[in-house]
Amino acid sequence: MSAAARRRRGARGAVPRGARARRAVPWRRIGAWGAAALALGALGAGGAAALAWLRDPATLPVRHVRIEGELRHVDRAALERAAAPHARGGFLTVDLEALARAVAATPWVDRVSVRRRWPDTLVVQVREHRVVAAWAGGGAVNARGEHVDLPARALPAGLPVLAGPDGRTAELLAAWRRWQARLAPLGLRIERLEMSAREAWRLRLAGGIEVVLGRGEPEARLARLVRAWPAALAARAARIARVDLRYTNGFAVRWRAPERAEGAPARG
Repeated sequence: MSAAARRRRGARGAVPRGARARRAVPWRRIGAWGAAALALGALGAGGAAALAWLRDPATLPVRHVRIEGELRHVDRAALERAAAPHARGGFLTVDLEALARAVAATPWVDRVSVRRRWPDTLVVQVREHRVVAAWAGGGAVNARGEHVDLPARALPAGLPVLAGPDGRTAELLAAWRRWQARLAPLGLRIERLEMSAREAWRLRLAGGIEVVLGRGEPEARLARLVRAWPAALAARAARIARVDLRYTNGFAVRWRAPERAEGAPARG
């Protein structure tokens, strides 16, 4: 065989060194990827099993529901009964928002927050409504001026009464606070404050005196009463039935009918 022929045969049968290397690399990578996939699968299976174990109510059960807060009107046992159905899940999976909503539906409850306390306790923080007035249409008004649905028998005695259109509770409470602050130095107390649908104002003082402010300028008209009271009205307050301030520069007073002495003949 000639030298040229040997060179041609060698060229056809020889495998370049780089080609052998390229065919060997994918096998090593496939092996590495397979090992990684098996490891991840094992971790995933273990993680899922661990998660299912933690979610099982029997693993970390809620054993205690602790009610905290200054409670004057709400029965603690009633709060515990409201919370109980929502505390039956596991410590890590119990629905805190659902529990808070159930407790907040209890009468007198204003705000509720719930937190977990390791390892088996839920702490329910409760704040009651601070009721400052009764609403003539039923229920009460809290310190933020919000209507609260409460039975009349549950309200504290001596609350002022606010009356007006629905949705105006905050406005009425703000007016009561302003005007009571102006009348208090005179020894006067507002028992009832009313605003009509036409936004005409009137109030009743302790002792039964009716004060008519009307529409338009209730603040200025009340200021007129405050100025006139010490000199013109205070000494005769027991005889006043009504003060009408719907005048430009003054007011009108309606006096109570004098009490008839026992046995005296009626006039007319």
